Amino acid sequence: MKKVNEILLFAVLLVAADVGYSRTIDPPYEVGTWSGFRTAAITYTFDDNLSHQLSIAIPIFNNYGFKATLYTVTSSSWVWPANWTGLQNAAAQGHEIGDHTVSHPGNWCSLTSAQQESEYASSQSTINSYIPGNQCLTVAYPYCCAKYETMTATYFIAGRTCSGQIVPATPSNFYQISSFVLGSAGINTTAGINAKAASAANSGGWAVYLIHAVDGSEGGGWSPLSSTILDESLQYLDAHREVFWVNTFLNVVKYIKERNDVSVSEISNTGDTITVSVTDTLNDAIYNYPVTIRRPVPSGWGSANVTQNGSPVTSSIVLVDSIAYVMFDAVPDGGDVVLSKGIYGDFTCNGIVEMNDFSFFLGFWLLDDCDGTVGVDLDEDCNVNFHEFSAFGENWRIAP
Repeated sequence: MKKVNEILLFAVLLVAADVGYSRTIDPPYEVGTWSGFRTAAITYTFDDNLSHQLSIAIPIFNNYGFKATLYTVTSSSWVWPANWTGLQNAAAQGHEIGDHTVSHPGNWCSLTSAQQESEYASSQSTINSYIPGNQCLTVAYPYCCAKYETMTATYFIAGRTCSGQIVPATPSNFYQISSFVLGSAGINTTAGINAKAASAANSGGWAVYLIHAVDGSEGGGWSPLSSTILDESLQYLDAHREVFWVNTFLNVVKYIKERNDVSVSEISNTGDTITVSVTDTLNDAIYNYPVTIRRPVPSGWGSANVTQNGSPVTSSIVLVDSIAYVMFDAVPDGGDVVLSKGIYGDFTCNGIVEMNDFSFFLGFWLLDDCDGTVGVDLDEDCNVNFHEFSAFGENWRIAP
C-alpha cells in the first residue's frame, strides 16, 4: 500500500509540475532561450545498455565535459543486462539515467495502457533504487512508439521518439520529442551529424541524437556508430561552445519549461547593489535547473558579483552588439539574486583581473558610443580610453 501511495504522490507531483507558463520578465532583464544565451541545444541519447556506451562513449563525453543520456532497460534477462555499477558512475559524472522500460517488448506498440504502465512503474522504480538521488523523469519509447500520453505523464515529464526532425525551442508536445538515428541505419558521417547541429542553430532549436551500438554491433546491437565519428561530432560542438549547449535530455526539458514560466523582477536597487526575484509556478522538487538571465551592466560598474541565496553563482560580463551585459545563472525559487558592484576590470566575474578580462577590455578600446560603452566607460565621457586603461592597470591581478 505504501508503494501505491508513493506512485500516486509522484503522479500528482508530475501533473502539478506542468501547471504554469505565467512568465513575466521586467526590463531590462532578458532570459536566454538556451543556457548561456546559446543559439541551439544538442542532446545525445543512448539506448539498450550496450556495453561500449559506458566503456567507450561516456569517456569521450567526459573528455569534453559534455553530458549524455543513457536510456536503460532494467530486466536482468534482457540481452544486454544493465551494468548498474557503470551506470552509477556515469550518473555521478552528471549523465542522465533514463527509462527504456523493463523488458523492451517487441510488441510494445500493441500493448494496452495497463501493460505499458506496469513496465513504466517497475523500470522507473528499479532505476531510482540503483541510482541514489537520481530523478528518472524521461523515457525513450521502445521502437519509438508513443502511446497513452496521459498515463505516461503520471511517470515522466517528457518522452523521446525518432521521427527525424529538429525540435523547436518550445515543443508542441513534450511526449513526442523527435530524434535523429545515428549509425549504419541513419546518419553515419561526421558531416551529417554536424549538419543537423547547424540546422538546429539556424532555427534556434534542439537537435536530439539516438545511438545504439558504438564501434561494432556488440552481439547484434542495432545501427553501430564509429566512436571516431562520435568524437569528431563532439569536437565540432566543443569548437563552437558559444553556439551549442550540449546537455542531457532531462536538463534541456527542464530548462525549456522553466524558461517559459519564469518571472524576473527587480525588487531593490541601491546603486551599488541590486536584488532580483527569480520565480516560477512549477514544482520545485522537479524543476530545479538554473536559467540564464542577463541585464546591461549598470552605469559606473566595471564588473558585478552575483549570488543567489547567499552563494556565488555562475556569472560573467558579455559584450552583445557593443553593449556590456552581466549574465548569470539562477534557479527559479532558489532565493533572491543579489548583484553587487565588483572591481573594475573583472569582466569574467571570477574575482581577479587577468588576461581574459584584458581581451574583453580591448573590445571597447577607443569605442566612441555613449550607449555601447556603458559598464566600461568609467568617467562616462562616451569613450573608452587611457582613463579606463589606467583603472584597469591599477587593478591588474588584484582580487576584490
